[in-house]
Amino acid sequence: MTVNKKLAIFDLDHTILKCNSDHSWLDYLINKGFIKREEYFEQNAEFQKKFREGDVNYKDYYEFTIQYLKDNSDDYISDIRSDFMKEIIEPSINIYALRLIHKHYEKDEELLLASGTTSIIAGPIAKRLEFKNVVCTTCEKENNIYTGRIEDPPSLGEGKLKNVQIWMENNGFSDFNGTTFYSDSILDMPLLQKVEKPVAVNPDNDLFRVSKDLGWEIIDLPV
Repeated sequence: MTVNKKLAIFDLDHTILKCNSDHSWLDYLINKGFIKREEYFEQNAEFQKKFREGDVNYKDYYEFTIQYLKDNSDDYISDIRSDFMKEIIEPSINIYALRLIHKHYEKDEELLLASGTTSIIAGPIAKRLEFKNVVCTTCEKENNIYTGRIEDPPSLGEGKLKNVQIWMENNGFSDFNGTTFYSDSILDMPLLQKVEKPVAVNPDNDLFRVSKDLGWEIIDLPV
């Protein structure tokens, strides 16, 4: 069954939020002594170097960031995640981005949050932002216990496009006609190039240049 609604897709980090949620989450866990800094510092520095060089394997990176969860359930992080939502995420929500979301809501469009953020925190953030639909990087579970693995593909770059397409197929959207996507990042180019209306929100330098060249809308939201 085909849905006749338009679809508005929103990236999360530096689009709706003023921060990178996964990085903020790891920093929070370290600062609160939940995980040991020395266990993450050296390897994280190496991953960040590869990110800058454009040579990082996203799946390897995400699986590195969730090893503290392996063999545990959601109960293991429930309390500290609630505190993180209050202390870090709530102040990071850009009210001007919320106004953009509300405009699409008022037009009775379908809303989809599409983020590379891991499901550990993407789910609670989507719920706080009142998104019924969310595509993210899914942390694998077996019998409600985290395995320490990420389901393929992580929702970055081509992976985000693929996961959004799967969601669309499962929810009655046959193509990208009438679809808008808001993002800040050049990493989202595969999806930005597919939608009918790509919108660059506080774009990084690369996305700004591409958006100018292609005549895409650029929005500068106060932060």
